[in-house]
Amino acid sequence: MNPNIKKRLLRTLIFSLIALVIGAGVGWVQIQMQSARVTTKDGKQMETALPMAGLQIGGPFSLTNHLGADVTEKNYEGQYKLIYFGFTYCPAICPTELQKISRVMSALEDKHPEAAKTIQPLFITVDPERDRVPVMREYISLFHKRLVGLTGTVPQIDFIKKSYRIFATKVQDETQNDYSVDHSSFIYLMGPNNELMSMYRVSDSADDVYADLIERLGLS
Repeated sequence: MNPNIKKRLLRTLIFSLIALVIGAGVGWVQIQMQSARVTTKDGKQMETALPMAGLQIGGPFSLTNHLGADVTEKNYEGQYKLIYFGFTYCPAICPTELQKISRVMSALEDKHPEAAKTIQPLFITVDPERDRVPVMREYISLFHKRLVGLTGTVPQIDFIKKSYRIFATKVQDETQNDYSVDHSSFIYLMGPNNELMSMYRVSDSADDVYADLIERLGLS
């Protein structure tokens, strides 16, 4: 493994473990009550209003998975999708949310293995210039074995960001030699027909997400 990637992955894992310890969930919130939450480069959260009238989320896309295969939304038709947008250089929030998805998937596999097979977790980069296939492949290995990483060209990522109403913008660091990405931070639950079913905030715990999934899938 590339030493720089290995160092960054180790740093990301440490940050994610710390964030999991200090993070607290406060119950899932219906989409009508949601507000957009933007992750800034220093890990802070700021909220902006999410338009509710005629809200449309999702749609067709063409991307590349972490194994280098071209995929579209049709590859995941008939499945529920847990989708998170982020980037591999994210210091804390992204790995925390991916760990959350991993915990939910592991709990489902333990208690409802057949239902777990109907859910596909997806991580879509908002930083395609750095998150190429090899980088995504290394990063994805830190999380649940069924998590799929998706990247693409800048136009392809811009297109899907617009479809999912994702805010993401580069922020240069003090040296002007590197950058972070401020971005909105939601986990989307999409249904088998690619309809939006729910959105989970950073404040929603893995237990909250799991409980909502159990209810929506009609499990006990």
